[in-house]
Amino acid sequence: EIMTYTNAYRSIVANATHAQIEQAVQWYADAEILAHEIVRIYADRGVVVNLEQSASIISAFSPRERWSSNVTKATEFAMGGKPRGLQNNLRMAENALRKGFDALNGMKTNAFARAIAGDDNAVTIDVWMCRAAGVSVDSPNVTLYRELTAAVCEIATELNMTPRATQALIWIIFRGSHE
Repeated sequence: EIMTYTNAYRSIVANATHAQIEQAVQWYADAEILAHEIVRIYADRGVVVNLEQSASIISAFSPRERWSSNVTKATEFAMGGKPRGLQNNLRMAENALRKGFDALNGMKTNAFARAIAGDDNAVTIDVWMCRAAGVSVDSPNVTLYRELTAAVCEIATELNMTPRATQALIWIIFRGSHE
């Protein structure tokens, strides 16, 4: 099975342009800059929040959201607001203030937070990464998540890129945008 997923991902990145590769490498760097901005927003309010907590808050607002909306909601939350949307996302963000990564029980949200915080080996597997691998599930079980992650890591080695940047590259090419 892993070989099937690896081949699917390999075919997606086979004709990656230099611009797409640059965009993929930059994506998580930009997300990390946002996480530092969230830390600063809290500091301006007299609240001490570290990068792990900030990245976890951003990730908490990611389920079922476009990136632009995710950014808006995380920023609003950092400024003391209560963003509209899925109540579970708000609860996760509140828990992230106390527990950081440990507040995120979902494999995707936990990996996403770690990738945002700078972990080059964190691989975010969402619905688009499943579809890119030819799997028609919205949320992979533990076994599938590990298999898709292994496939991304294999492609990363082939491309001499980090796993998180490789995941971003596959996502950008397959989804068709950085959004």
